Amino acid sequence: CPDVELAVPSRGPYVFEARLDSSPFSLHPECSCQPNVACPAGVRVSTTNSSQNATSFLVSPLATHFVHLQNEWNEYVADRAALGRLEVEVDALVATAGSPETGCPGTSDEPVGTNDVTFSMLRAKGITNLTGVAGKWCLVRRGGCAETAKVKWCEASGAIGTIIFDHGSFDQAGDQEVIIRYYREQGEKATRPVLFVSKADGDALFSSLAASGSVSVAAGPNIGGVPGTGFNAGGGVTVHAMSAQASGPAKKSYPDLFRTAGWLEVSDLREILFVCMPSLAQVRLYDVSAPMTSIPLLSTIANRPCSKDSMHDYRVLDYRDAEGRFTTLLVDPADRGNRLYYYDTEDPKQPRLLFELHANWEANNNGLGQLRPGGPGGRFHFVTWHCSSIYCDKNHGDSLYVLDSFALEKQPKMVKLPMSLGSFARDVSCGRGPMAVCMVSLAWDGLVAVEPNPNVNQFRAIASYVGSEFQDDGIPLGRIYLKMYSGAQKIYSSTLDPRAFYVEHANFSNRQLRLGDTLRAMRSRELFVAKVTNYDEEVEVPGSAPPLTFGGGDFDGRGGRRERDGSRRQQRILVPVLAAFGGALLIGACFTACIFHKRRRARSLAQRQPPGSAVDDANVVVGRPVESDGDAAQGHPMSAAAAADTCESPTADKQPV
Repeated sequence: CPDVELAVPSRGPYVFEARLDSSPFSLHPECSCQPNVACPAGVRVSTTNSSQNATSFLVSPLATHFVHLQNEWNEYVADRAALGRLEVEVDALVATAGSPETGCPGTSDEPVGTNDVTFSMLRAKGITNLTGVAGKWCLVRRGGCAETAKVKWCEASGAIGTIIFDHGSFDQAGDQEVIIRYYREQGEKATRPVLFVSKADGDALFSSLAASGSVSVAAGPNIGGVPGTGFNAGGGVTVHAMSAQASGPAKKSYPDLFRTAGWLEVSDLREILFVCMPSLAQVRLYDVSAPMTSIPLLSTIANRPCSKDSMHDYRVLDYRDAEGRFTTLLVDPADRGNRLYYYDTEDPKQPRLLFELHANWEANNNGLGQLRPGGPGGRFHFVTWHCSSIYCDKNHGDSLYVLDSFALEKQPKMVKLPMSLGSFARDVSCGRGPMAVCMVSLAWDGLVAVEPNPNVNQFRAIASYVGSEFQDDGIPLGRIYLKMYSGAQKIYSSTLDPRAFYVEHANFSNRQLRLGDTLRAMRSRELFVAKVTNYDEEVEVPGSAPPLTFGGGDFDGRGGRRERDGSRRQQRILVPVLAAFGGALLIGACFTACIFHKRRRARSLAQRQPPGSAVDDANVVVGRPVESDGDAAQGHPMSAAAAADTCESPTADKQPV
């Protein structure tokens, strides 16, 4: 089962693993197990003839043949019509769709024979005349027209469900799948089960019908199937002890805690594991102080719907309030409503709701992004918005909001971010200590640093960085919305340097996009280290956020042009290291006096500088990539001698490099 969640506590040495609630389009039946539901879900066949009654179970719907349900926008929908998601048991006789048994209301060249056919189209043309299938399973062979057309013709003719059997033997070709489309704008919804089986299973059903005339099929939440080779329903929590041992990491499983989860997170302050249970609408608190011995349940926050979807990377924030009591914040647990729930968890066995905050600063119900602590003791909560220019009631979401956890009744502070139109604030992370800053990733707009501590610059943008590393995403104009998932994405603060951060970088493969495979097109293979340099927190930064600098001019927070004033920024964001994931990760040594390069000079920054300006004293450093040859082989730091041979000082002639 690939749908797993790992919770990696910052303190270690344990990693907690759990299986996620299944997606409606999951190809893995072991991921679809839910409480009080047979696992794995199965299809039972009963055959009656003059000599005997026989019962068997189909294997292909569990192992190789799967049904996907979509709407007209090619989005997967969670309608309860696919195996593993059925809520009602269906046990009925099987009837064929006639001869030929393809069951096509038209050819694939006709509108009624495509995936775009609707029930209203069939009714308008009077195509509701499949005989003998009313109240029965409608058995059809794949081919001749779209599978959606077959299913809708069967259902329009009164069938209780549809069974599509494959038209060839593709055992060596891997998983097979069919897509059934329902038009939401016409009120369509999948309410009757759809099964997809192999040619062998379909031929057997067809032969049994011909021989006996009485074959029934049953599927539903109480109908179990035959587990395939290596099947393991799994569940609960698996704990991995990551301390060094000769035999490798030890692990212990607790399969009876629960089956699947929406998400799990470990407190940054206490030995408490928070687990979302979407099917039960609750969040559980477990004691993980001795996870290799036992994981007792501390308490349950009931009647709290939660979900694993959306782009919230963090759902729980554990902190101490103004009185030093432990408080737990659940961040928009249901992924809709923009709600923040604050609980008194000083006694984790008795959580008590203190405060519910509707974060409707940009939109009422959606768009809430990340929420991370920063400032003295993590007192302030920094909130981003995943809005862009097409979400959040058309608000741009170009502001960072700061909540004071000691005074939640007060309105949050708003920090304008230097973003171009359409971008959004993907993530925020803050360092620790009085010298720390916070960093916000702005997708293709790069990075911006914000001061979280009490000084003359508190809650102001103090530096920004935009480079071609973030803007070169390779996304065609027809899919421009994917730019939000490119450039600077996730950010992690360094535990050693309060002004250094690790930034995940993503772009897209044009080839995969042309093939329509958006998921595999996304490439997140690079990691940058970004560091704020030459910043004095005692010196006030003039004006508001420094403008983002592009080759064509400076842009203000809304994407409009601004006049250049020719002034140079006193502080900049340093992006010293580019690392690729391919086994070992090299974080090369960085020196403020030189720029490392391999085979060719670093790309000129002159395109991003206003005319007449020069790079300030060595405050832009680019690291050496991991694939460098010489002394900086993969996984090995660059030697001092090699550094001396391969660096130049940008301060020698004050020329941009």
